[in-house]
Amino acid sequence: MKNFVAIIGVVLTISLQCHAQDAARKLTATSTELEKQLSTLKVSDDLNKQCTEDIAAARSALKRGHLFLALYTLQTCKLELTSLAYTASSNETFEDARRRFGLELDQKQKTLAASKHNLLLALVVALADASQAQAMRPSQSRSRAVGTDTTEGIKQLARVAANLDFAIFCRGLHLSPPKTEVKFRRITTELTKLGTAALQTYKSADFTKQQSQFDRLKSNIELAGELNAASMFEAALFKYLESQLFFGLIITTAENQDLQHLRERSKELGKLLTTGKQDQSIGVLFWQMAEDALTPVAPNNEEIKTAVVVLNRVMPSYFDYMKTLGAQ
Repeated sequence: MKNFVAIIGVVLTISLQCHAQDAARKLTATSTELEKQLSTLKVSDDLNKQCTEDIAAARSALKRGHLFLALYTLQTCKLELTSLAYTASSNETFEDARRRFGLELDQKQKTLAASKHNLLLALVVALADASQAQAMRPSQSRSRAVGTDTTEGIKQLARVAANLDFAIFCRGLHLSPPKTEVKFRRITTELTKLGTAALQTYKSADFTKQQSQFDRLKSNIELAGELNAASMFEAALFKYLESQLFFGLIITTAENQDLQHLRERSKELGKLLTTGKQDQSIGVLFWQMAEDALTPVAPNNEEIKTAVVVLNRVMPSYFDYMKTLGAQ
C-alpha cells in the first residue's frame, strides 16, 4: 500500500511538471509571435516601447518559473497587437466587417462557453472572465453602431475579438488544475470601501499629474463591480486586488525601505502560498510581482514601491478575503 501511494505521488509530481512545461512552452511561443508582429505591424512608438519591455519582462519571469506573472505581463501587448492584426488588411465597409466579425465572435463565445465546465485554476478563470467581460462592453453596442466611422467601428470590433481570443488563450493553457476547488464569494463590501477611499483621496489633494492613473483605477473598480454583479467572483477578486495595487502605487512612497526585510517577508509569503491544497493562484500572481520587483541586486524606486504595495496592501487584502471563505 505504501508503495502504491508513493507511485501515485510520483505520477502526480510528473504530471504537474509536464503541465507547467507545456504552459511555459506556449507562453514562450507567444512572446516570439508577439515579437514578430511587433516588427511587421504599424505600431506607435509608445506601443513598440511597451511591448518590447513587456516581452523582455515576461521572458525573465519564465526563466524564474513565474508562469502566472509571464501570462499577466503579456496580456496588454497581446490584446493590442491582436487588435491591430485584425484591422491591418481590412478594406471592407463597416457593415461587411460587422457581419464577418459577428460570425467569428459568436463562435468564440461558444468556444468559451464549452470550456466553462473545465476545472481550472482560479487565476486562469479570473483572467479569462475579465477579458471576456471587457469584450462584452463594446460588443453590446455593436448592433447600434451603424452610424459610426468605418475605421473606428472596425477597431471596436477588432478589440472585442482580441479580448475573446485572450480569454480562449488563457483557458487553453495546460496549467495544472487546483487540488481542491474554492468557492469564491461576492466582494461588494471590499469594492465599496476601496472606491470610497480612492474618491476621498482624489478630492483631498491635487492629483492632476496622476489623472491617468486615477482614470485607470476608476475603470478597474467599475469592471470589478460588473464582474461581481455577474457572479464572476474569481475575476472580481482579481480586479479588486489589481485595483488595490493601482491605488497603492498612487499613494505610496518607497523611501528608506529595508530591502532585506522585504525579501524575507516575500519568501515567507511564497512558502505560505505555494504549500497546501487550496487554490492560491490569484495570490501567487501578486506575490510573483513582489518577487520579480525584488530580484535585482539594487531595485529602482518603482520596483521597491511595487514590492511594498504588494506586500503591505495587496496581500493583506487577499488573505483577509480568503479567510472569509474558510469560515463558510
